[in-house]
Amino acid sequence: ANFIGGVEIESLMRNKDGKVAGVKYTTTSDNSNIIRATADLVIIACGANSASPALGIGSEKLPLAKQPGALTYVSSDNYLKQPLKRIFVDTINQTHMLRRSDGTLVIGGGKLIVGGRDSDDDSPEDKDIDTSEEPDSAIAKEMIAAAIKSVSPDDLESFVESCSENDDDKSFRITTANRPISADGLPVVGLVEEGLYVAVTHSGITLAPLIGELASFEIEESLNAKSSEEILRERYGFEILNAYRPTRFV
Repeated sequence: ANFIGGVEIESLMRNKDGKVAGVKYTTTSDNSNIIRATADLVIIACGANSASPALGIGSEKLPLAKQPGALTYVSSDNYLKQPLKRIFVDTINQTHMLRRSDGTLVIGGGKLIVGGRDSDDDSPEDKDIDTSEEPDSAIAKEMIAAAIKSVSPDDLESFVESCSENDDDKSFRITTANRPISADGLPVVGLVEEGLYVAVTHSGITLAPLIGELASFEIEESLNAKSSEEILRERYGFEILNAYRPTRFV
């Protein structure tokens, strides 16, 4: 396998029979250096960008929901730098928190999606997070306050409160992004067409180890398949993944 990172994909390459045969990509912003990489099979695992038309899938074949998430990072030089042994999650108030080994607190907010979309997922939450009218520090403080009330363990509460009150003893940073969640909230794993395999899921940090192992076996089996019909019907694959095939959208 050949992994190429930090590049911009221009398009897929196809052979004379129309089968995916590789990708064209560039390493320059002006697209002056187009590189062609041939492949027996192309794997799309680009998170929320996996539905890009340049990758040969598009929103029709891979509809992704707009489910934004936000993360606030809080750091302090005066805090004991010990990582938490677990992630604290409150599904009611939609917040979670962990502490990294360097002492940084990472506080997350936004609807937590587990095992499919909720019935009210067509609500106004299905839009990008707009932080233009409120400074990062104010948004961060709101997320910190929610974490204190719901998931903050006792040994962190005083630290978090002091950070939110004392501008000299903290630094705030906030990031927002759409999460890679399909239209029905379930993972998408399998062949889109012959030569093109996709793996998109949320949460990747929890599901990737299993999906990666299953997908690697399926990919190897697909390359050894005897016919296109056998490949597209995925007779080589795992039944556990049948409910998550991209073919359910088309």
